[in-house]
Amino acid sequence: MTNYATRWSGATPMNSAATMRSTTPAEAGLAIAGLGFERPVPEGGYRWWYVDGFSDCGRFGITIIGFIGSVFSPYYYRARRRGHATAANHVSLNVILYGPEKSRWCMTERGAGALQQTQDQLTIGPSALRTTTEGLVIDIEERSTPFGQRVTGQVKLSFNRPSDSCYELDAAGDHWWWPVAPIARIDVAMDRPGLQWCGAAYLDSNYGARPVETGFRSWNWCRGHGPGGDCQIHYDTRLRAGGEKRLSLSIDEGGKIERVDSPDLQYLPRGPVWRVARPALLPAEVVGSVTTLEDTPFYTRSKVETVAGPFMHESLDLTRFCQPWVQLLLPFRMPRRG
Repeated sequence: MTNYATRWSGATPMNSAATMRSTTPAEAGLAIAGLGFERPVPEGGYRWWYVDGFSDCGRFGITIIGFIGSVFSPYYYRARRRGHATAANHVSLNVILYGPEKSRWCMTERGAGALQQTQDQLTIGPSALRTTTEGLVIDIEERSTPFGQRVTGQVKLSFNRPSDSCYELDAAGDHWWWPVAPIARIDVAMDRPGLQWCGAAYLDSNYGARPVETGFRSWNWCRGHGPGGDCQIHYDTRLRAGGEKRLSLSIDEGGKIERVDSPDLQYLPRGPVWRVARPALLPAEVVGSVTTLEDTPFYTRSKVETVAGPFMHESLDLTRFCQPWVQLLLPFRMPRRG
């Protein structure tokens, strides 16, 4: 039986079956400097910056995603089908707080007038992401659904420097994933609801020159931090044209990235309400409890406890996402302000 501690150490040999090629963010067009906030997004395409973190005490968590071309928006989906899909006209900041009594979910879509892009700052309506010498600061001024409570505060990410490797998720170079800072620290200071904590965090960015649902049938992804401060990430994509692409990375505390063998694919329990499948590249012998953080008709986000620590796991079913009944439900969760 594989020793899980060995996997975390980076001692696992390179996976000869890994087919996701890598290049630099500059060569892929994601960023010339900084995090690429100023880069244009083509019609029908998308760009997002994703942050997640868990508190050191284990009771709280957060996910923040800044979108240009909000890929899961029903409004952008309809615009793509009509052939008039300007990415900058569909922007949003998705903010989700997890924890006892103070959970919130925000995702208000806004039009092009709400978007401002510079090399150092991405402004979406009243909220903004901005780079600093220490990492990234996110100023949050949003409202939650379904009750409209104000969600305000500031989140700071600290990391050494962005990684210089990004990875091709498809077979045509249209979709890229950039693990910007797999190992980071997060400081959450929310005014509404009143909440303060710090812990381990993660930052990445995805870019697509075409709609995500045209490139993939589904994908699953997970990341976790080991007890020694290192990180493990597993990506598994099912291509719309057929076939699969997988990638597993081990990142040491100094930020060095190595490809490693992917664990066998296993299936966590389906989402409890919408029954979305949750395939996961995790060693079967170490999976413990699974806490569902997001359960939607086409997507799940889960916290998976293992002997080495918690993993954040996501599973996306893009065939379901395109179903008319799903598109009819989404506006209740994602309001739009023009």
